Amino acid sequence: MFERRALVTLSATLACPTLALARAWPSHSIRLIVPYPPGGATDTMSRPYAERMRTLLGQPLVIENRGGAATSIGMEAAARAAPDGYTLIINADNIAYFPLLYRRLPYDLWRDFAVISNIAETPLVLGINPRVPAANLAEFVALLRREPDRYSFANPSLGAPHHLGFELFAREANVRLLQVQYRGGGPALNDVLAGHVHLGVFSLGAVTQHFQTGTLRPLAILSARRSAATPNIPTTAELGLPRVLSSINFMLFAPSATPREVLAQLNTATVEALADPALHETLTRAGFEVASSTPEQAAARLRAERERWEPILAGLNLNLE
Repeated sequence: MFERRALVTLSATLACPTLALARAWPSHSIRLIVPYPPGGATDTMSRPYAERMRTLLGQPLVIENRGGAATSIGMEAAARAAPDGYTLIINADNIAYFPLLYRRLPYDLWRDFAVISNIAETPLVLGINPRVPAANLAEFVALLRREPDRYSFANPSLGAPHHLGFELFAREANVRLLQVQYRGGGPALNDVLAGHVHLGVFSLGAVTQHFQTGTLRPLAILSARRSAATPNIPTTAELGLPRVLSSINFMLFAPSATPREVLAQLNTATVEALADPALHETLTRAGFEVASSTPEQAAARLRAERERWEPILAGLNLNLE
């Protein structure tokens, strides 16, 4: 059970490889698995981070996109890789509650992985097709209450932070919408832009350009504070929905038996990379909030994420393959 497990961190990682191997690391390129297709938020964030890490470590981080099966394909590949510091993976913190969603997973997050650091966070944002007759969140909520079940939500994936953020919004605002299921955020966004579906919950970086062109109307960021990338968009907390909070936090992982000395080097390099002004600006412009951490802080975030969403998931009664 979760209560009897703890994600492996630097203080508890098995140091099976020799100290001499750790000191020689890295002597060649490092594989960085991104468990999503190219072009998504994780991929967009990983590439400038990998480039800065190349400078600091003296070896390239070669990105390998292994998308599919709710990131299980990439996670399984990383879990089975040699724990020598030459395979890493970036994933979002919502994998912490995947055991509550999926009947079978080909890996155990709490046993198979060491978390190295938090990297960045992207807030989620409510956006509607501009033809919906509502100029702001208050008008949209009033519209939904007048005409329940007339308007629809584009659900990119059951159990995703976007879906759970929507469920929080619907519950706290006391509104009802039809749900249309999609296989991914791209198709969901396209149908909201086309007006086939009215509302979506999106990663901020994925839709900023649509807000700028007016092809999508922002209602609120699901956050307690405004984003530096879009300071004019209010938050749900400001607009009277302080519990409607949902974001995606990206973290760096390695196989759990990776030498502690290598994990320490990776943490130090990540903290230094994210302090670089150029990388910070690049990620901020793309809609990310840079935030490095200690391994212990990242592990605590994962545990908190699982505990936070457990009652919501229990109410939804999802049981996915």
